[in-house]
Amino acid sequence: MKLTNNSMLKYILTLLLFIIGISLTMGYSYLLFHIFAEFFSIIIAGIIFVITWNSRDKLDNGYLLLIGISFFFIGGIDLLHTIAYEGMNVFVDYDANLPTQMWIVARYLQAASFVIAPLLITRRINAKTIFGTYFILTASLIILIFSGSFPDCYIEGTGLTSFKIISEYFICLFLFIAIYLLFKKKNHFSREVLLLLYGALLTTILSELAFTAYISVYGPANYLGHVLKIIAFALIYQAIVVTGLRKPFDTMFRTLSQSEAKYRTFFNNMDEGVAVFDLVEHGGIIDYQFVDVNRRYASMMGMRPGDIIGKKGTEIYGKDTTPPHLQYFQSVLNTKESLRFSAVHKPDMKHYAVSVFFIEEKRLATVVTDVTALKISEEALIRANKKLKLLSQVTRHDINNDLSLAYASIDLIQSKIPVNPETDEYFGYLRSSIDAINSKVDFTRNYEQMGTQKPFWQSLSRIIAEIRKSNPRFSGIDFHDSLDSLEIFADLMLPKVFANLVDNSIRHGKKVSAIYISYQITKDGCRIIYEDDGIGIGKEIKHKIFEPDYSKTHGFGLFLIREILQLTGIEFTEEGEEGKGAKFVFLVPEGGFRQEKKTIEI
Repeated sequence: MKLTNNSMLKYILTLLLFIIGISLTMGYSYLLFHIFAEFFSIIIAGIIFVITWNSRDKLDNGYLLLIGISFFFIGGIDLLHTIAYEGMNVFVDYDANLPTQMWIVARYLQAASFVIAPLLITRRINAKTIFGTYFILTASLIILIFSGSFPDCYIEGTGLTSFKIISEYFICLFLFIAIYLLFKKKNHFSREVLLLLYGALLTTILSELAFTAYISVYGPANYLGHVLKIIAFALIYQAIVVTGLRKPFDTMFRTLSQSEAKYRTFFNNMDEGVAVFDLVEHGGIIDYQFVDVNRRYASMMGMRPGDIIGKKGTEIYGKDTTPPHLQYFQSVLNTKESLRFSAVHKPDMKHYAVSVFFIEEKRLATVVTDVTALKISEEALIRANKKLKLLSQVTRHDINNDLSLAYASIDLIQSKIPVNPETDEYFGYLRSSIDAINSKVDFTRNYEQMGTQKPFWQSLSRIIAEIRKSNPRFSGIDFHDSLDSLEIFADLMLPKVFANLVDNSIRHGKKVSAIYISYQITKDGCRIIYEDDGIGIGKEIKHKIFEPDYSKTHGFGLFLIREILQLTGIEFTEEGEEGKGAKFVFLVPEGGFRQEKKTIEI
């Protein structure tokens, strides 16, 4: 507790002045002093309860919540104690025993609450359940007192009973236990709150000890006990309400204020335009009113934020013009799901990517990105690709014509000269060279198609089924497909990948009779495994098979496959053993595969 703090010093001085002030009333009437002293603690108890109860949804500290609720009932019993006090003449058929019984019940309830509260510090308790429990317990104790079933605590002419005195000592013991338990849980409180709670509990113990010594309900020991009680309740108020509740909320609101400032800075300096607006309906959406816009959005409109906020779309775009994009806003309002679309501002041919989000009720937010430069670049790239594709097609056409002429010329020359083994060998070399050129031309055709369209989800089982039907050479192969409903996100040339693998198995596996395709879900993604029962790939050539210039006639197959798969981040390796067949593995990254059936992670 920081006694140098101005607010704390003012609090202490105010408390001292109050105690001195009500003490002076004793010269007129002790009963008046008692009313002031008790009503002080009753009001404090009420304030603690009201603030705690209204903060219950935000309180994670079960200690503060339990104490706050308990003080409603402690204050209630103290109120009964006050109006039952000797001289008040409210309960005419009862003597000083009644207020003393009320006192001891309130202190038992208070001490028990402080013992239980540390056990609930880390728990989020149900406030209504706790309130109901205290209500039943308090009502039962009051019924016991008024029915005469509760032990006597004070006897006129004799003073305090043994039960009352022993009870005070038990209450002190409970409060010492409460201090110990609070000490064990000290890490859950600030140092300031701990010191205040320790002070309140120790002062309460001194108050109870004072109440073990009085003979008359108007005696000095009774007076001292009430003064100490005032101090204890004041410390509890300071600990729970001012330090335990108000300061955290002050901190929370200050943090919110700082967060708002950071949000506003971020909001106003975004490269994207952002607008928040409320929809206006009349048999459907007919307009919208801007709630907030950032500077970027306003600049896109050629205005300032202050010129837009608070105005409707018809005021911005013109009363005779229907505000744009109402159909998209209606869709978002109906589905509560975000929506993205493209828009063009025709006067200046600006292209925008627009995202619309549902906030609450009829309030939406839209994020607008100027993609004009990107759109121009995209269109320029498309035009360049079309030109390159046209050039490639014309070049391939011309090369194919030249190759056809070369084949025809070889056949013509061979028909004009005598048969000669050495000459035929040279012609064979020439044909092989022309075949290699033809193979490279075919490769450029396939390579040209890569990445020309967006990747999409493709069913591997469907691809395998179509491959089996598409080529008569594959009819003699047994396909074992364990792919279930697996789909992967890949380039449109994915079917060529598997067709090429099957072709390679038949061409190079020599004795291939079966092909097995399966998959496994691992922590790294999805492993798709392609295996055949052929002769496999020799160790001496494993490192060469993915090179673009490997083999003379069909060398671009595996290189092209790897290039196609890498477009969507799929790794492609060979893990087979020589003599046991080829084994190719596709490693599809997380997010690049999906399946309906449940799979077992390995």
